[in-house]
Amino acid sequence: PFSSRRRHTRSCLKSRGLGDVYKRQDIAVLFMHNEGYSTMCGHGIIALTQGLIEEGLYPALTPVTEIRWETPAGLVTARAAVSVGVGAEPVVRSVRFVNVPSYLHTEGLVMRPRGVRLFGAAAERKGLSVQLAFGGAYYGIVDVAELGLRVVPEHIEQLTRAGAAITEALRRDHSPTHPTDESLGFVYGTIIVDSDPASSPDGLATDATMRNVTVFAEAEVDRSPCGSGTSALLAARHALGASQVGDTIVNAGITGEAFIASVDARTTLGEHEAVVTSVEGTGYVTGHARFVLDERDRLGKGFLLR
Repeated sequence: PFSSRRRHTRSCLKSRGLGDVYKRQDIAVLFMHNEGYSTMCGHGIIALTQGLIEEGLYPALTPVTEIRWETPAGLVTARAAVSVGVGAEPVVRSVRFVNVPSYLHTEGLVMRPRGVRLFGAAAERKGLSVQLAFGGAYYGIVDVAELGLRVVPEHIEQLTRAGAAITEALRRDHSPTHPTDESLGFVYGTIIVDSDPASSPDGLATDATMRNVTVFAEAEVDRSPCGSGTSALLAARHALGASQVGDTIVNAGITGEAFIASVDARTTLGEHEAVVTSVEGTGYVTGHARFVLDERDRLGKGFLLR
């Protein structure tokens, strides 16, 4: 089954003029969620890379195993730090991926999403200040202080409602156009950022540079710090002078788990100035699924109702 899918993928890529790109990939991947699929998923890349290597499903090399992923957003290269375990099995200490070029699309959008209360500077200007940035997908970026909240689990319901409302407003009024691939031109979610994790009331990730919650797709909440979102945050920071090439940040998520990320180089994406970013984290195997086909099952091989 895998070889037939591979041939089909190759023929599709050739029809799009991407045959040479395909030759540079090791594995193609789609990431599914409650609204469909995402064009890029950083924590998914980390988890897949670590899981495939540790489960013996991809040839492991020490000290580094590289897997080049074909994602809808483009080529993403993951490099796993691999050692040999006590039973001679591969053990992954961490995975760092180099993302597609990322850039700040728009800064300083002033919006008044339906049902969102405004605080501080947002109340004074009568609208939220939103940045729109791309890191494999487009995200709105807002300061949690303008919502009168903190990025902690206790505020998750209010954060989710606000994030979904901001995403809805962005999709309605500010849909971006991707400079090289029109299929990427839609707002995927909203990143709500807390720039003062040291004072976080739950005491988690107090040494992080920032803490965020990403609300994406159909009001889904990312339990991770969001890998593609981290790239979007870095692109916005770089464009606004807050991060330079070579700078590293620690970006924590709503659960307190963190990614280490850096701006590696400047580049361009179409006519836009952009940056190359890399993001590091860990993943863990949490279970195994086994599917069986009973030959007596008339629908066992699948069905399509459309």
